[in-house]
Amino acid sequence: MVILPQAFRNMVPLLLTQGIVLFQDTSLVYVSALADFFGRAYSIGERNGRIIELLFVAGAVYFVICFSMSLMVKRYRKKSAA
Repeated sequence: MVILPQAFRNMVPLLLTQGIVLFQDTSLVYVSALADFFGRAYSIGERNGRIIELLFVAGAVYFVICFSMSLMVKRYRKKSAA
């Protein structure tokens, strides 16, 4: 049967979306060292006296990663639907 490639094509956007959700989950974020990333930003900000600015930059980096992955999934969905 030729159903598997069609089913896989329909499931890829859902799997990518689930990957984004898992990335945003705290346990996976901890494994991917985001806590260490924020910890480093905090320690550097504490040393320089700019804690808020560096934590904002670290949060912006996290947002850019999540937002770009979401855009990638949306583009893939449009491409696969056409």
